[in-house]
Amino acid sequence: MQTVDPLSARQWFTWKEPITWASSIVVFMFLFFVLTLVFGGLPAFIIAFIAAFCLHFFYLDKRAIGIECPHCGKYIETNTPWICGYKQCRNENVDDFPFIYRCEHCGAEPKAYKCHHCDSLIFFTKDQLRINYAQCVNLPVKSEPVKKDQTAEKIGKQDEEKRDLLHELDVTKIKGNIKEAKAKIEPPPKKKTAFEELEEYYKGMMGNEDAAKKWHAAIDAEFPNDPVEREKRHGVVEQWMINKL
Repeated sequence: MQTVDPLSARQWFTWKEPITWASSIVVFMFLFFVLTLVFGGLPAFIIAFIAAFCLHFFYLDKRAIGIECPHCGKYIETNTPWICGYKQCRNENVDDFPFIYRCEHCGAEPKAYKCHHCDSLIFFTKDQLRINYAQCVNLPVKSEPVKKDQTAEKIGKQDEEKRDLLHELDVTKIKGNIKEAKAKIEPPPKKKTAFEELEEYYKGMMGNEDAAKKWHAAIDAEFPNDPVEREKRHGVVEQWMINKL
């Protein structure tokens, strides 16, 4: 890994590709010259080409530029996936668009990076702009607690209560409409005959008589030696029978 000063990191990235190509060509020429003395022209060319190709595309081109945080001193690779501070673009093609270069989507050039170790700003320019900085993907954002507007909160609760009441009113209306519709569809209850009415009345009255007899018997059994209490309770049963008439 190549570690550079943050203020010169962007310049180093701009020169990275020309330097990588130049290094690969120098290695190719050196190997070709040496191998020609051993294997001859064509085999030396093939071997030197393969070696230079692998060196360029599998090592030099993939080698990330690194910087050190001036605050915590920890190492940071510039091919870290990052978020643009201007339009919140997500940059994942970091080999070609690291945070020391520019945003792949909006083209903005970050002037600082928020260290994902200590949360301090690492500046790439001398003006030390403290806004619109780049930061690591998925880095937790610290936010200040939002003060609640009590008036707005009260209005919100009232609106919610109003919506609930309107909903309840609509449900009540729907239930009423359903009930009316059923009443129109369902046939009216069959009218009872005189015999049925008398039978129902007879059963009710006789049921009351039977219940009164049972209570009179229970009172006599419970208070055989207390005529005052027995008479009072018999009176209650008799009054109940009168009310049922």
